[in-house]
Amino acid sequence: MTEAKISEIFMSYQGEGPFSGSRQLFVRFFGCNLKCAYCDTTPESYKSFTRDALLGKMLEFGDDYNELAVTGGEPLLYADFLSEFLPMYRANRRHNVYIETNGTLPEGLEKVIDMVDIVAMDIKLPSSCGTEKGWWKEHKAFADIASRKELLIKAVVTDRTPIDDIKAVADIVCSLTGSPELVLQPVTPAGISIVPPDEEMMMYFTKYLEKRLGRNILVLGQIHRYMGIR
Repeated sequence: MTEAKISEIFMSYQGEGPFSGSRQLFVRFFGCNLKCAYCDTTPESYKSFTRDALLGKMLEFGDDYNELAVTGGEPLLYADFLSEFLPMYRANRRHNVYIETNGTLPEGLEKVIDMVDIVAMDIKLPSSCGTEKGWWKEHKAFADIASRKELLIKAVVTDRTPIDDIKAVADIVCSLTGSPELVLQPVTPAGISIVPPDEEMMMYFTKYLEKRLGRNILVLGQIHRYMGIR
């Protein structure tokens, strides 16, 4: 792959998970292989970049940030491009590479895992995504690869999330080596059809997970939405 479709490149602060508040340079890739009901990132335009052009544009932002956030859409749709681009980036910058992904493309992750430092993967709950199909097999294969690096796992929950979905998340996390960070993210309200769980429901889920995992987990929403930033 000689070019990739990029929706935007910008400097901002991470708004999800344990890296919230960290200043990052975001490179948002265009397109996704999923269509989640709660998705808040659906860009309609992009610009095609070669590896050299993308690196040149990124270098214009300087180096006053903590991590490079490779995000989307779904960046691993461009795994071949990233496998060639990330070594170029690393030759010019020493920042950690933080990839945000829906966790359903293990073959793509395998192509780039040696060139990233932090994998922030979603576990897409069928109840939250508005679909009957789950991606449990793909998520398990993906997490096995991602656990070679620092792994952060996030699951978005709504008022319709059943405990069976939470149990399936726990099964995956318990099967992994190490202790990846697990975040439950109450969905950001979107109209009347997508509603976050109430406090009692969130407490039930967190207590179950903490008992299964033997450690605390984070409950954290989308901080950047409340701050009014990207």
